[in-house]
Amino acid sequence: MKSLAKKIVSVMPELTVQRSATLALENARLNLPYIDRTIADLPLALSKSDNASAIVVAAGPSLHRKDPAPQIKKSNYRGEIVCADGGLGYCLRNGVIPEYVVTLDPHPTRICRWFGDPDLELQRNDDDYFRRQDLDPHLNTDEQKRNGELIDLVNQHGPRIRAAICTSVSPRVTRRCLQAGMPLYWWNPILDNIEKQNSMTRKLYRSNGVPCMVSGGNSGTAAWVLGHTGLSKREVVLVGMDLSYPPGTPLEKTQYYKELRELFGERVSDAFIEVYNPYLKETWYADPAYYWYRQAFLQMARQASCVTYNCTEGGTVFGKGINFMSLKNFFIQLGCEISES
Repeated sequence: MKSLAKKIVSVMPELTVQRSATLALENARLNLPYIDRTIADLPLALSKSDNASAIVVAAGPSLHRKDPAPQIKKSNYRGEIVCADGGLGYCLRNGVIPEYVVTLDPHPTRICRWFGDPDLELQRNDDDYFRRQDLDPHLNTDEQKRNGELIDLVNQHGPRIRAAICTSVSPRVTRRCLQAGMPLYWWNPILDNIEKQNSMTRKLYRSNGVPCMVSGGNSGTAAWVLGHTGLSKREVVLVGMDLSYPPGTPLEKTQYYKELRELFGERVSDAFIEVYNPYLKETWYADPAYYWYRQAFLQMARQASCVTYNCTEGGTVFGKGINFMSLKNFFIQLGCEISES
């Protein structure tokens, strides 16, 4: 690992707290009037599925490169689908209706886009966050039209989707989920060391009494945590969980490029980390944030009581405690009927 990248990764926890903790706490204060049920109430809301597994749909580039939705539908899979907010539009457009969507990022405007933003036309058009990246290629062209389509889809299916919603999210996201008829189940983020007396997380818990949940800093990992702890699944399957960028992705199309460019100028390429995936025989790469997410996830997966299957067929999420295989092979192992039509 390059020395610059190594240095940034080592301070990522502190940088993350500095960047988002104040906003997260303020959002939690503003969300307080909306809090009714929490993730502790989820067992009462579970569907009557006797399946021991859940599929987590994360929002990495492999979600669109590998397009797992047709396989999920053909398999007649009987377990729950837990979707990261960034994967919701993909699922709904392709006829996969998740039982749960997980959201946590405190950004004041961007996250509402994943649910269809009724106020998008009123916003300034200088934020190229979606246009610059392939987070969801469907949304980065003809933005107003695609946003309108997503609003309709989320409104249509919202009452069937339970939102595992972090108290840190913008109230804009909260109101959008309620507008769509989604039942909300709240959880608190773990912002710092909860053992410390002056912990922000302790302060947050005392203010609202909402259970805290480890998130790994991103909605994909949070969805995995919800699957094996909140839903008590013995097997959790990952699709779209890359925590990295595919070979050949231009640096300027990566998620945190602008911030890294401002910090390091012409040395920006030194902040990226290459990771060779021996299963794919490909070298993917990560910025410091994604690499930190990856390291946190791998540590959690080693300690988890569930079996994790990474059926993403891309990315850098592999290691001890993770079974890396194709989604088709997982379904065959599970005994699902695989249709070739």
